[in-house]
Amino acid sequence: MAKRIVALMLAAVLLLTAFAALAEDEDVTQIEGTLKNKIKLKKNYPDNPVIEGVSPTTGLPASGEAYTPILLVIDGTPDCKPNWGIGDADIMFQVPNAGGGATKYLALFADHYPQIAGSVRSGRASMVPVAKAWDAAFAYAGGPPDAIKGGNVQIKTLISKWKMTDKNRKYKNYNLLGSYAQREDFLPMPHNASAQIRDIHENAIAEGVDFEQRPLLFTDEPRTTGAQAVYIKMVHRGDTLSKPVNASSTNYFYYDEAQGGYTRQHTTYDDKDRFTGETMVYSNVIVMRIKFNWQENYVFYKDHMVGSGVAEIFQNGHYVRGAWSRKDQNSRLVFIDENGEELAFQRGKSFIVITNDATGVSYR
Repeated sequence: MAKRIVALMLAAVLLLTAFAALAEDEDVTQIEGTLKNKIKLKKNYPDNPVIEGVSPTTGLPASGEAYTPILLVIDGTPDCKPNWGIGDADIMFQVPNAGGGATKYLALFADHYPQIAGSVRSGRASMVPVAKAWDAAFAYAGGPPDAIKGGNVQIKTLISKWKMTDKNRKYKNYNLLGSYAQREDFLPMPHNASAQIRDIHENAIAEGVDFEQRPLLFTDEPRTTGAQAVYIKMVHRGDTLSKPVNASSTNYFYYDEAQGGYTRQHTTYDDKDRFTGETMVYSNVIVMRIKFNWQENYVFYKDHMVGSGVAEIFQNGHYVRGAWSRKDQNSRLVFIDENGEELAFQRGKSFIVITNDATGVSYR
């Protein structure tokens, strides 16, 4: 009898959750998932100037710390949430990890460097060009097994090919299986690994590693154009629309007008820093569409994130369709607005989803 009561209670909870989800998705506009950009792009988008005292990644007053951008691979499963140290990240990326819409996160620390951050997991080829685009140190805990042959999915091969380890640049490759990592006692393995971000930062300074600042373009004028978008839902399916939604990768964003940005929620957790309790607020939310390629179930991007494509841009409670462009592996990643001009970012943190045309994005 007790088991039956528990089962009925669980069924009721699930039913209420389903009704809540249906209500939340009423009157939403579904964005067409496409890789075909229709915005006319310029032949060249000049680099933005480095402005003394201004963070190149948030546009806010800089901390005064030496600039050593560090891109850290973060666990994407709810088992490790909330993550820690991420309150100091300037940009968060959600990127493909495996088939079926599974994703991981990348945290870019470029102005504030916490003692530790996590939960850290293994890297993928889809993450290396992101580090290269920001000229950042790449910190990860292992990668595809050496038995997987071919230069498209092996992290070590890409790092060498793109000269991320030449001369003193060897300190831009931190495989945390070797050092600069520790295990925590508040989570079980494999979700309890921390990266020693502060030590990586100080090591890069001590070794005299040069990092090129690649500032985003910022504005003090809030976006007023585009469709209203105070609620955003993103679901990941893998390769095709016929695949089921991966619940662990689903994101919900809510615009907070008082804070001038979006907060992010998951079905099982809010986007908070475990240590500080801080809720992240993102001034810019961008969906960057690119074709996925596969090798033995390991994902990589078409041309490793070189070329151009569609971008869906959310700022100040508004949505417009834009684009992205990147000339080669030595170039920065440029986001472009609906008029073909370089996108003016709102000052603050950004959340960038790198995905394909099968990811569903809707807004209200």
